[in-house]
Amino acid sequence: MSHHIVEVKNLKFTYPDGTCALKDISFRITHGESVAVVGENGAGKSTLLLHLNGYLMSGNGIIRIGDYPLTKETLKEVRRTVGMVFQDPDDQLFMPTVYDDVAFGPLEHHGDAHEIMRFYSFQG
Repeated sequence: MSHHIVEVKNLKFTYPDGTCALKDISFRITHGESVAVVGENGAGKSTLLLHLNGYLMSGNGIIRIGDYPLTKETLKEVRRTVGMVFQDPDDQLFMPTVYDDVAFGPLEHHGDAHEIMRFYSFQG
């Protein structure tokens, strides 16, 4: 995998109502860096993050996640490497236990439940 983990070039996005949310955003996050996205309400933080895993796709600008340019064709691979935790837990948690919620994605990709428990250090 590339040492440039996340790269965004000239990303622009306007919502259907005409609200410009992202205007020419460019940055690179490399291996080992910690980054915080901060700003006022309505500044475009959530819109940006929704682009990084393909929930929103503007068609204006370039996004690379590891070795993959984010396109419709690479969306499945990108989503295997990008995780997102929503601000409101009611939007995030949909299984009866935290283990079930965390294990859902890996199990859907033919994971082994015992391997998932080991990886996440869950005690059963």
